Amino acid sequence: MSPSATATSGFASYAAMTKSSLGLCSLVIAAQPGLWESPTWRTQSKPTFPAHAWNLEDGAVHSIPGAPAVDISTAKSYRNFECEFEWKIAKGANSGVKYLVFGMRPNPRVGYIDPQVPKALGFELQLIDAANLQPSHGTGALYLYQAPKNLPATPADHWHRAKIVVNGRHIEHWINGVKVLEADLESPELRAAMTAQTRADIPKPSHLDELKNDKAKAYPIVLTHHGGDAWFRGMRIRELR
Repeated sequence: MSPSATATSGFASYAAMTKSSLGLCSLVIAAQPGLWESPTWRTQSKPTFPAHAWNLEDGAVHSIPGAPAVDISTAKSYRNFECEFEWKIAKGANSGVKYLVFGMRPNPRVGYIDPQVPKALGFELQLIDAANLQPSHGTGALYLYQAPKNLPATPADHWHRAKIVVNGRHIEHWINGVKVLEADLESPELRAAMTAQTRADIPKPSHLDELKNDKAKAYPIVLTHHGGDAWFRGMRIRELR
């Protein structure tokens, strides 16, 4: 069965189960390593779905424009995994999927960690509709650290496919069936790229050390809210061993 067929089925059940709760529970396809499961959504600060910031729209989780920019997190944490999903953003919108999320970062609107508007600190598959960006800031990038290659067209207001793979020290980003990025969490190139960034609210080389020193520690996956329209559907995750 194709990923999109399985994912659509999962989200149909998810939508039915969450008609009143908007994501307090979800269909779990499987809870065993190697088998696919669909995520349960919450925030990093509360075990509830932020219905004031996200809603369900035609079977997709949707960030509400103009609402508080609350990131949503999987209830479960992962270390080695594949994550597949479909995504769409409005013209001029910005979003992304963060993984290996180490914790929360300050809410940029107030300058401190805000439990009411939790923002994730982790590596990010960038998803954005914008022109003339630095290569490491565009769709498919490992945001800030590494640019994608061979990126297929991703026009706004259309559905696209994406996949994230984390397996040991190895990372992959896929867009519309094309592998656009590979990275090594223990490479001197990635460490140098992270060291070169001066922002305080992003992963640092010390986080690479954490990953290397504790290879069993698991982390949530997060959908980012940047104030605009972004939709995600059919997300499924399987653990790798």
